Order: sequence, then structure tokens, then C-alpha cells
Amino acid sequence: MTFQLSAVLVGHESDVKAVVAATEDLLASVSRDTSTITWRRTGANSFEPSGRFQEHSHFVNAVTYLPPSGDHPNGLFASAGSDKIIAVFDPTLPKNALYSLIGHTDNVCALSTAPNGDIISGSWDFTAKVWRNWECIFTVKHNQSVWAVLGLEDGGFLTGSADKTIKLWRDGKCVHTYLGHTDAVRGLAPLSDRRFVSCSNDGTLRIWSLDGECLQELTGHTSFVYTVAILPSGEIVSGGEDRSIRIWKGGECVQTIIHPCPSVWSVASLANGDIITGASDAVVRVFTKSNDRLAPPEVLKAFDDSVASQAIPSNQIGDVDKSKLPGPDVLDRPGNKDQQVIMVNMGNSVEAHQWSQADHKWHKVGEVVDAIGSGRKTQFEGRDYDYVFDVDIGEGMPPLKLPYNASQNPYEAAQEFIWKHELPQDYLDQIANFILQNAKDATLGASSSSYQDPFTGGNRYVPGGSRGPASEGSAYQSAGVQLNRAPQSSSYIPHLEYTLFKAANLTAILAKLVQLNADLEKSMDYGTAALKPEEEKDLEQVIKSLETPSKSQQAFKPHHLAILQKAALQWPPQQRFPAIDILRLVVLHSSLPVTSGSLARLLDQLAGFSTLKQDALSKVEETNIMLALRFLANAFATKEGQASAYNERQQIVDLVKDCWRGTQNKNLRVALATVFLNYAVLLNERPDDALRVDLLKTVIEFLRTETDAETEFRAMVALGTLVHDNADAKEAANLMNAASTVKRARRTTGDSEVKLQQIEKDLIALLR
Repeated sequence: MTFQLSAVLVGHESDVKAVVAATEDLLASVSRDTSTITWRRTGANSFEPSGRFQEHSHFVNAVTYLPPSGDHPNGLFASAGSDKIIAVFDPTLPKNALYSLIGHTDNVCALSTAPNGDIISGSWDFTAKVWRNWECIFTVKHNQSVWAVLGLEDGGFLTGSADKTIKLWRDGKCVHTYLGHTDAVRGLAPLSDRRFVSCSNDGTLRIWSLDGECLQELTGHTSFVYTVAILPSGEIVSGGEDRSIRIWKGGECVQTIIHPCPSVWSVASLANGDIITGASDAVVRVFTKSNDRLAPPEVLKAFDDSVASQAIPSNQIGDVDKSKLPGPDVLDRPGNKDQQVIMVNMGNSVEAHQWSQADHKWHKVGEVVDAIGSGRKTQFEGRDYDYVFDVDIGEGMPPLKLPYNASQNPYEAAQEFIWKHELPQDYLDQIANFILQNAKDATLGASSSSYQDPFTGGNRYVPGGSRGPASEGSAYQSAGVQLNRAPQSSSYIPHLEYTLFKAANLTAILAKLVQLNADLEKSMDYGTAALKPEEEKDLEQVIKSLETPSKSQQAFKPHHLAILQKAALQWPPQQRFPAIDILRLVVLHSSLPVTSGSLARLLDQLAGFSTLKQDALSKVEETNIMLALRFLANAFATKEGQASAYNERQQIVDLVKDCWRGTQNKNLRVALATVFLNYAVLLNERPDDALRVDLLKTVIEFLRTETDAETEFRAMVALGTLVHDNADAKEAANLMNAASTVKRARRTTGDSEVKLQQIEKDLIALLR
């Protein structure tokens, strides 16, 4: 007997991120719609909502059940999510939380109830916490986000992390680390005989002994495996990003159940052996082996039809040539084994069908839209795709190509694009949303508009990362530094406006600053530099004011600057970056940071320019220098900032002009090129011939070492702006062989950058 659909539970408005069973008749599910819904059985194959808990302010990502106790005879549910709070409530009183567990500093993405009644939580803040009697008794730490937690019978607990490890903890101490997964560990479940099973973004499940031995590896999923649970029979059920749940027995996959959506986020089991799933189409489903609990025929048919209507990527079932596929007559013959999948050439399309031994029939499970020979629209890098989008990653740069097939999950396509081009992780949502908007007629299933990155913990604050709206039109335009578009004549010279770094994830910056401040409070060496609660609150108000730039200048006061400078100048160098980043945003609207003292001295204090070793920069130095340069570029946003930059021009240029020599960090070099460009614009407004020549020499030397298209473009625009309408500067540039440098620069970046070709043409003409 195989599992078939028993019930469909509809009530959420977005992805169902986690499900749990309290009893055979009481379930709970949580969703990105910020709600927790409890469901009570109303029949053999039906459940109805019995309560909706709405206290969370953001995505709810995890849920667990605490069995009845003397104090709580109805049992309790605990839910947690992006608001960092674990809320505990009675299922019969779901309107208000009985307890709120506060302590995590980032999204809580995993919950488990230990056999002794403790609650264990895992978070993007890299920690797991153990809660007893509503108080945190242990906090343990990984190197990256903690995605999975599991309490053990002996009082210990397990944690799984994006750092690819699983750790066993006893009394808050790590006693063993399990190595083997090659990507983020997403789920953990207990087996008998001191064993447990894990699942991972590497597409595998692993069975382990508690002693540390990997006993077996289970392969079959074709993408990230997000969730795993154990059935009363001892079978394992898993779900993931390949639209499926899979049932495993004796190390073999004995059944695959395709869902009509990209992601199965969560699986759980009922005591009667049924399976619950929560998926990205906002639906909770129950599957059963019992004929008594099967869904009505019309519901079974509707489910099969919804699955059959989906597109399936051929890489999930093997790439083949359409011309070599069997025709429809193959469906008249039985399959070789249960769950066998074949592709069938239906003439105008390729269909995937799965054999069911239970009813001795082939069931269509989708159309294969990217099988070879199935009618492509365009080709890219030797492969055929339904779409190849242009992605503008910066004004003045040639677009990057984003290939996409209708069968792909938009978030996987966006993630691969980010990795390939080493873009900031914060771009993921925007790229995926662009794909959804522009390929929506062919995109597989309903997908979430806010994706949690499975490797880094979602919308994680990365210094230099940014967010911004997608542009109108056919190409996605990422947030970041944007040069103004050239006029229709295609001439970029001279550049007349200052280029600024405006994009930011304000919530992430504040969260990181709060987290680092909490760490600092425990430091023996820097504890006195930690911000006081009232200072944290003041900075929170500053960041909120930045959401409304017209109000931020009035909202930012001298005491706010003192607080920011405390964090940016007195904290350890490796912890300063959020404060410098806030300064970078504040100076766009307030002149206080650049008029309260020497701008050059402040820059040196922020990043230590005057003491840098030119042979190589550390990662900490690169980050702080990059942000300090962005702060300097943004100082040009106000008249007061321009005046300060001009009054200390030679001192500032001398301070920063050589910081590129010890690094190939792209973000740092882009920021420096932008500083050069802004000074070129300033010198056309307020001449200084000596500094103009000094900058020319620096920019030309800088260009000779640069191979990144974005950085080259900005530096060449700076060069052209310095030379434009200035005979002495032109003569100096020619003496420095600027033309040969410009020609060399374009050759390092490829053969398709139209704007780089145009700026080269403009510069060569200008230098004649």
C-alpha cells in the first residue's frame, strides 16, 4: 500500500514553513503570512481551522508541540520566526501568547521539544538556545546559521548548521562534531538504537550513530532537502526543493509524492502513520495509507491534475533527446517498478509519467519543458533556454545575461546567477521577483516573494550588500551605485553629478549592530565601549528616520553622532562596520559628520589609511576601507560636505589614493573609483590644477591594474571629466600615455561591453 492524499487544509495566504502534530486529531502550521493555525479533525479525511494565532509581526518559520502538563493540561504550541520571538500559546486560547521567549538577535528558524520538556531553538544569529521554564539555560554557537535542532532522550541535543556541521551538546558543551555533509544541514530527526538522520542542501540524507559514524547516505532528491521526519513504522520521510516528499525504507526510496509547487518546506508524522506536509503553495496536506482516510475521488483527481499541469525540469529525471523518446503507446505497458518515471514524446510536448503499482496505472506528473529538442526560444553558452534576461548591475555597465527555463524555481536560478557573478546575497529577492514578473506565464507553481537564502540565513546583513527595487522594463536593475545614464549622444564626458551609495538594508544593519554590541558587553577588553540601552534606542530612531530621508536631517543630532563615533572608532576594528555603514547613510542627509571636525582625520580613524601595509590588506581592513570610502563618496551629497572635501582635498586624496595597492577587492576598488569621480566633478566646479594633475596620475596608474568592468568604467569617466576642456590636463594625460592605458583597460573585460567601448572612443577622441 502506498501513501495517497487524505486531506487538503487551506487557510494560509503564503508559504507554509512548518507543520507539527499534537495528536492524530490536532495539528498546527505556521506560515510566512505571519500566522499560526491550529487544525482539528472533523472527519476521517478532513480538518478545519480551530484557531489562528496572529501575534508574530513577520514570517513564522518554526513550530513545535509541548505535551500536556499539570500547569497546561491542553498542551502548548511554540512558534518562532523573523521577529526573533518564540511565542508559546495554549491551542484552546490562541489569541494571546502565554509566554514570549526573547534572546535571539535574528530570525528563529528551528524549534524542537526535548523529551524532558525543554524547548530548543536555532537561529540565523549562529546560536542555538535551550529554554527551561521559559528561561534560557544554555546558548551554544556555530560558525553560521543554526537551521536544525533536536533534543535527545539522554538530555543532550543536536544542532545542524549552514556551516555544514552537526554538533552534539551536553550541558552546553560540544562533545562531538559530525562531518560529512557538503552544504547546509537543514533537518534532524531521531531514529532508534542511538541513531539519527539529517538532511541537507547537498541533496542527501545521512544516517548517523550518536558515536559519530555515518552509517548510510540516502540519495534521490534532486535539489535542497529541507525537512525530515520519522514515521511510526520506522520509515523516513523527507521533503525539499524538488517538489517532492520521499519515503525511505531500508536505505531505499520506496515512494515519491510530487507536489504542485516548488518547495516542500516541512514534513511531520501522525501517530496513525499519516504524513503532513507544508509547502510553498500555502497548503497543508495529509497523506495516508489507510483506505478509510483517503480523500474523496474528486479531491484525488484535482490533486493529480494540479501535479500533472506543472512543468518539470529535465534534470530532475535525466536529460534525453526528444527524438529518441517513446511515443504515447508506451503508456499502455506496465512499469518495471513502483514510482518509475518515464518521459514520453507526445508530439508537441514531452510529458513525465510515474508508474503506480497500487492502482497499476501511469500518472502524468508534469510536462518537461527543457528537454533537448523541445522548441527553444534562445541559446546561451551552448545551451537552450526559454528566456535569457539582461541584468543591469550598475549604471554604465554592460548587462549580465541571466538564463532561465520555465521549469526552474526562480530562486534557484537567481541564486546560481549570484554565485556565478559574485554579487551581494541581498540581490536574491529582487532578481527572483523580476523572473517571476517576466516569466510568470511559464513559471513553475506559486513561489514566495520573500526567499530565505538556505546557505547564509536569508536577508543577512553583508557589509556592502544592498537592496533596491527592480527597474521598470525588461531588465532587472539591482540596488547599488548608479551613474546617471548618458544622454542620447552616448557621451559620458564630462560627468556633472556626484555619484552616491544610497542603497541599504536598514533592518539588517541595526540587527547586526545590536548583535555585536551584545557580544561587546561580555568583552574584558572592550566592554566599556559597548553602547548603553538608551544609546541603542537612539540609534534605532536614527535608522528609522533614514527610511524617510526628508526627515533624517532634522532627526540627526550631535549626541547621535557621538554615539555613532563611539561604535565606529572605539569598537574593535572587526566590529565597526555597521556603525561606519550608518555614518555612510547619515552623511547623505546631514552635514554633521563632516562639519564636526576634520574629515581627513575622521576617515583615518575609521579605517586606518595612514598605517596600511601596501603588500596585502586583511579582510577586516578591506571592509572598513570600503565603507569609509563610501562614506567619503556620500559626503559630496551636501554643500557642506563638498566644502569639507574641497578644503581638505589634498590631505584626503593623499590619504586614500594608494589604498587599492594591497587588494583586489571589487567593492573597495569600485568605491575608490567613485571617490576619484566625485573629486573630478568637484574640481570642475572649484579648480585646483595641481590636484587635477595628481589625480590624473593616480587614476591612470589605477586603471593599468584594473580588470573589473564596473571599476574601469567609473575610473575612465573620472579621467575624461578631469581632462575635459582643460588643455594642461590633456597635455599631462598624454605625457602619462593615458590613451594606451584606456585601450588596454577595455581589452581586459571581454568583447561585449558596449558602454566601455563608447567611453574608450570618447576618451581617445578627447586626448587627440
